[in-house]
Amino acid sequence: MFSEKLGLTLLFSILVWLGATLFFVFFGSMVLVDPYQQDFFMRFLLLEIATAVVLYIVFVIFRKLDPSPYAVVKLGLIGSAVGLIIDAFVLWNRDVFFSGLSSEQLLAFTIWMSFAYGLYLLIPLFMRKENK
Repeated sequence: MFSEKLGLTLLFSILVWLGATLFFVFFGSMVLVDPYQQDFFMRFLLLEIATAVVLYIVFVIFRKLDPSPYAVVKLGLIGSAVGLIIDAFVLWNRDVFFSGLSSEQLLAFTIWMSFAYGLYLLIPLFMRKENK
């Protein structure tokens, strides 16, 4: 199950991480707000809905390239692992990657990231192809 098309899975994992990270490098100061502000929850909710839609599209594309029954589950697991490992170094070096974000915005990013990885793991479970 996990050895089939591993290169494609790793490529998609890195591309998903890169896309999300670059989004927040370029637009983070505009979309991330202090978690202690009243409008945080609505912005957070909108970001997570957009994240879920983008992840769903990525999983649909991936499933077309790898039609095996557990392809999207594999991407969710490996993609989350790869992303979390890379994000540990990104957060460690926040001044390099997120120099334009305040401490409150970095906290908002970390909250978004934690929830987004939950989506990355859960969405494939609802998309998995059943063997017929």
